[in-house]
Amino acid sequence: MEISKKGRSLKVIFFEYLVSVTLGLVLALSLAMLSVNFLTSSGMIKPANYAENLILKNKTKLAKSEPFDASLLPSDTSYLLLSNTGKTLKSNMSQATQREARQFHTGNFNNTAASSYLEFKRKNGYVIIHYTLQPHYANKWLEKYFPSVNILFATLLVIFCVVTILLITLFWAKRLTKQLAPILEASKKISQQDLDFEMPYSKVSEFNLVINGLEEMKVALSNALASKWRIEEQRKEQVAALTHDLKTPIAIVQGNAQLLKETKMTLEQQMYVAYILKNSQRIADYAQALMVTNTTADLTKVELIEMQSRAVADKIIEIATEIVATSSLKLHQKIAVEQRSLFIDMKLLERAVQNVLANALTYAPGDSVLEFQLKTTPDQLDLRIVDQGPGFSAADLVHGKERFYRGDKSRHSPKNYGLGLFMVAQIMKLHKGELILENQKNHHGAQVILKFPLSIADDN
Repeated sequence: MEISKKGRSLKVIFFEYLVSVTLGLVLALSLAMLSVNFLTSSGMIKPANYAENLILKNKTKLAKSEPFDASLLPSDTSYLLLSNTGKTLKSNMSQATQREARQFHTGNFNNTAASSYLEFKRKNGYVIIHYTLQPHYANKWLEKYFPSVNILFATLLVIFCVVTILLITLFWAKRLTKQLAPILEASKKISQQDLDFEMPYSKVSEFNLVINGLEEMKVALSNALASKWRIEEQRKEQVAALTHDLKTPIAIVQGNAQLLKETKMTLEQQMYVAYILKNSQRIADYAQALMVTNTTADLTKVELIEMQSRAVADKIIEIATEIVATSSLKLHQKIAVEQRSLFIDMKLLERAVQNVLANALTYAPGDSVLEFQLKTTPDQLDLRIVDQGPGFSAADLVHGKERFYRGDKSRHSPKNYGLGLFMVAQIMKLHKGELILENQKNHHGAQVILKFPLSIADDN
């Protein structure tokens, strides 16, 4: 089913992003201006025309005061007193500023924001006052050590712009990530072969095109997996039928060879019959191995049901008792199971326990003790099976869980196909548990540990 291509285009979204960034920059500019205006209104900053307004306010006094009263001027200004003939009477200007002031007096200098002049006629000449049309700090210490007000404004503007753009970008990134989430979710499920889900959709039309592609991929993968499952089932049925059909001719060959063995034969004929019996048994063993290998292919699915740990322990003890009863071994049980809940597939659990016990019975010496420990910890149900055999070799401990690994001769029998512990490891993996192979530290013998995770810890 194709996902509708409704939703906005990425072009529209990016255009909206640019508009929002533009509005954000306007907002940043407004915030910077409001900040400076607030500092100005609170008296911390003098406006750019503060000096000019104060000079104009004291214009009459400056023109008539005798002698000239420089205290009427703002602190950040300088003056030049000229006679009617243009002679310097008094000044606190620098030489360069005096030259500009004389040019202004003769009409050859135009005021700028950084250097402006006012001229007043006095009784005995002129006064020329130099000032700047720039804001200043009211505090002298700030004026001396802080960056200028213009630099402060520029700094605030940059900070507000960066913060605004960052917030807007994070907002839009979050929105796009949210719309991208359906693609990531669908991709994850498909990669895990979890295909039983409704394909989500996005509000971005281009993303929906990708989702449509994933939908087609999901359908194709589902069909491929179904086809593969059918082929695998057919293969397993064919292998099972083949191994079953092999039993009859093998039995006939072995039966006739046994009958021949009971007749009077020459030594050469007896040798040939022995060959027939030996190799027919090999064929029977290989058929059995093929059957066991075929059954391991079933270890891909698990049907977990919630059970109480004591019920599981009772079942495990029952299995162990039945299997050990067929041997000369003595079963020594140590059971310390508290009531807990766990999720488990009992059929797979039986197979795991049977394989571990069969492995122990194969290598444990006759009339020895097989130790069977079963206990609960705060988060696990632990099963330990300890035999008194030769133990695991170094290679066994590393490779013992691998498929078709048969170990060294100390733990090897002709009917060991290297699948028992592999099957147990697979079963434990399906239960999210753990299989551990160890040797006893103070005694001879191997120790196999199965750890099943517990779920709800409700004490009775």
